[in-house]
Amino acid sequence: AERNCAIKPDDVLVGITAVKVIGAKWERRLIPALEFDFDTVVGAIGSNDPKWGCNDVVLLFQRPGEADPEKVKNFLDFFQPPSDSVWRQ
Repeated sequence: AERNCAIKPDDVLVGITAVKVIGAKWERRLIPALEFDFDTVVGAIGSNDPKWGCNDVVLLFQRPGEADPEKVKNFLDFFQPPSDSVWRQ
């Protein structure tokens, strides 16, 4: 099979890296993005700032017809922040 890493029109954004600053501490992590609205996605992209040591943004996409949605959901569950995490606020 041909490997094509280009984003296609029907691809669905399912994960994104973001930085959260809490006081004097910061944390960068990959977080599930299936339910994010446009402004949240833009904010997450913008949070990957060089001042936090970020030199890239990781975007994770699901390609309909090629990816099993249930397997993608199970994979993303690993990246869900714990219920008491500041990432849930």
